[in-house]
Amino acid sequence: MAQKTLEKLADKIIRLTPEEAQQLGLIMRAKLMPEQARQQGLLQQQQPISPQQAAMGQRPGGNMPMPTSRQAAVRGLLR
Repeated sequence: MAQKTLEKLADKIIRLTPEEAQQLGLIMRAKLMPEQARQQGLLQQQQPISPQQAAMGQRPGGNMPMPTSRQAAVRGLLR
């Protein structure tokens, strides 16, 4: 029973005009907003990230700028 209902719904969605599809998108986003807000609230309630976790995946010593060709040559990196 549910299978046929879903197939009919899919057929209706496929036949929507661009304006109707846009309206449907707006309606669906509006209906999903409360759920997204709830999930966002749950994420904010989690423990704050420690400085050690925040530093993961970053180079030690911070962001080092790319050396210029002159600096690379001085260091012997450029031949």
